[in-house]
Amino acid sequence: MRQILMVEDDAEITALLDQYLLKYAFELFSVDRASSALDKLRIAKFDLVLLDLTLPEMDGLQLCRLIKKDHPEIPIIISTARGDTTDKVIGFDAGADDYIAKPYDPRELIARIQYQIRRHDPKGSPHAYGESHIFTIDEKRFEISKEGEDIGLTMAEYELFSLLLTKRHMVLSREFIINSVSSIDWESSDKSINVIIGRIRQKIGDDIKRPIYIKTIRGVGYQYIGE
Repeated sequence: MRQILMVEDDAEITALLDQYLLKYAFELFSVDRASSALDKLRIAKFDLVLLDLTLPEMDGLQLCRLIKKDHPEIPIIISTARGDTTDKVIGFDAGADDYIAKPYDPRELIARIQYQIRRHDPKGSPHAYGESHIFTIDEKRFEISKEGEDIGLTMAEYELFSLLLTKRHMVLSREFIINSVSSIDWESSDKSINVIIGRIRQKIGDDIKRPIYIKTIRGVGYQYIGE
């Protein structure tokens, strides 16, 4: 599960996001002070920092610079009600990777988080998002191979199957899949997911009645149950 550090002094926002992010396989750790954020970063590894600008002790822009100085590999998304263009420009100058103004649609935040994590993950490794002894993801070619042989997926099939593989053993809701797979449109989402899953099963040799790779969780979504 990906781990997000949120630096935010609004407890209500933190509580709401904690539950929402969990649905998308993100674990949220929240602090309300700059010193607490720096302490957390010294002892734990995070995949992304979600940073408010208005904080006790220290301005968020100053904290952004400190984090990037010591942890340049961690993406930072600034989230703030301060809509001044100058703050936005200074935020990028301070090392922020993205900027989202409050109030925002949580779905937009999820999309931005997912993009930044993908962008900062090491490339060239077939197991960059999780180990699999049977399936290998080649992100550069948008291909997935089974025991070394390309299984010939379309882009929609590639996006959906790679999502299942990278979130292996987690139950992915249809809502999560729709938000994560750009090739599936909202209007025909349920039908599209069923069709794509069926095609993937055919190509990987999975039996819907006795699945060994993709399990249907009735009324919820799908789960990769392979090794």
